[in-house]
Amino acid sequence: MAILNQSHDILFCILDLLPPPSLNSTSKLTKPIRSVTEARLYNSVTAAWAPASVPPPTALLLRTLLERPDLSRCVRHLRLVGDGFGHEVRVCEPPSFTLDSASLARASALISAMGVSFADMWISELQSGSIDAIVATLLVTMPNLETLYLDPNFTVRSRVLGSLFQSTLVETPDNRHHHQLPSFRNLRNVTFSRRFNEHLQLYINNSADLLPLFYLPNLQHLSISLDNPLCFDWPAEAPKAPSLKSLEVSRLREAALASLLAPLSQLQHLRWNCFYQPDLDEGISTNVIQLDLMIKAFHQVRHTLTDLTVTAETRRSIMAFYEPPPVQIRGSLDGLLHLGALRRLSMPWVFLMGFSESSTCLRLPLPSSLEELVLTDDLADKGQWQWYDDSIVSAIKSQLECWDRPTDSSLRRIVLPIPLQGGQMTAGRREQLREIGNDAGLELSWRE
Repeated sequence: MAILNQSHDILFCILDLLPPPSLNSTSKLTKPIRSVTEARLYNSVTAAWAPASVPPPTALLLRTLLERPDLSRCVRHLRLVGDGFGHEVRVCEPPSFTLDSASLARASALISAMGVSFADMWISELQSGSIDAIVATLLVTMPNLETLYLDPNFTVRSRVLGSLFQSTLVETPDNRHHHQLPSFRNLRNVTFSRRFNEHLQLYINNSADLLPLFYLPNLQHLSISLDNPLCFDWPAEAPKAPSLKSLEVSRLREAALASLLAPLSQLQHLRWNCFYQPDLDEGISTNVIQLDLMIKAFHQVRHTLTDLTVTAETRRSIMAFYEPPPVQIRGSLDGLLHLGALRRLSMPWVFLMGFSESSTCLRLPLPSSLEELVLTDDLADKGQWQWYDDSIVSAIKSQLECWDRPTDSSLRRIVLPIPLQGGQMTAGRREQLREIGNDAGLELSWRE
């Protein structure tokens, strides 16, 4: 075939244009082209798990990689997708699936050869069909992995994964890395999604399992949801994390956030979800949002942080038929002034303005470096919220009129949380915002 006489670069360009089904067909043409095509086919792998998936694609993928270890070295990007199982709202994770005897034997031999102290537990979980054990086994077959994305179906339980991360990434007196686990040196992007029905997971905690991810040697982006431990503590000496530039963290409250951010000396992008549910992390996570503690946490990365997004969310208790206690917002945002590298800030309107209109002229505590301020309607579904489109526009007008704008301010755009639900932007409203913005020397916008 003429294609076989082409250089590898040209061949790769041709293969990159083919969709996966065509690549699969091409791999069967000849032996010489098979290895090149399979390398492209397995470079990026996505496996879904839905109610009708029998056998589940994740298990089929593991079977293939156990049979063909050469293919596992080709995998650079792995996505395991799935978010729930139909209308079974209390089903928390994929149903257990027992591997066929040949795959189970190969997996057990692989795990035993790793030389880890938790091998028996791992094999036992695998024999019982645990999705946690299946995912952990998948990962150890992929030494060249660069991107890992786990959807909510795959993150409910992480006992085996946590033991794997701990043994691989964290060095302690009891763990001197006397094992044959992959180092995951190429793993740069990790998404460990919020667990399916996380609000139902009252007693399944994961912070001890996931904190080892911060020790990945070349980690650049991490997205996780962490429970609130009684005492936040790293599993060993705090990680250096010099390459971590982007972090998304949910559920963890402001009191522990400072400890989490302290060692992240190069962090540039942070997205933090402040979550409260009365019966989740009871006694640690409360209905009081402490702005001073929040700002203290952000100060840990004030020299490098350029993009900050803060969201707020509450849920009622599982067995309750009423809303959670009213949210209290205490402290101030004055410390934002010291985030000297910040260029973009997205934050709930109520953090800045409270739940109701006030005649008090508050100072906008914005760093001079800030270019865009996005104000959101988080917590607008709570009974405390007393804002309307008109009052929001009136309040921001008053704020801008009495704002002593620094001469070195870079602020050029403010996005307001309007129109609120049921409202609409009229031509008159748009013109009103344009005039207010012009008077303040910036663009006053609204959410699309």
